[in-house]
Amino acid sequence: MNKKGPIVIIENKQEDRKLFIEVFMELNYSNSIIYFNTAEAACSYMLRNKIKPFLVFSDIVLLNVMNYKVMETNPDNGVGTMFNCPYLFFTTLFEQSFVIDPYSLPTHSYFVKPFDYTKFKQVIKTIVEYWSKPKSIAQYNKIEIKSIKIE
Repeated sequence: MNKKGPIVIIENKQEDRKLFIEVFMELNYSNSIIYFNTAEAACSYMLRNKIKPFLVFSDIVLLNVMNYKVMETNPDNGVGTMFNCPYLFFTTLFEQSFVIDPYSLPTHSYFVKPFDYTKFKQVIKTIVEYWSKPKSIAQYNKIEIKSIKIE
């Protein structure tokens, strides 16, 4: 996972895109933020420019047949290696099919976007901080752990 790579937002609604822009400006992460209207456009751009993203946030409503093809982990087309990152779906609605469909793909998460700005900002902050943390034993070994004597 490329923790220094860009955060990709796939959102076609202007007002929702503005919400992401405001939240990421306030959170002030060092990762660049790249916005796309479709998964096809995102995939094409990242393949053409050899970009390895840190996170991908995609509106679940934009999920369609082409998106399934984009996210397949087929090593022959390079997409499997490109999306070696968490692919996170979000929506403002909760429907069971929205949960079942994404989890049949190689995604990492699905979340319902809160209507409250402060809660939405907290969700984004929690997600980014979670995926920023070390995930392998080797990485944890590099972190200084204080020992506690248990009696």
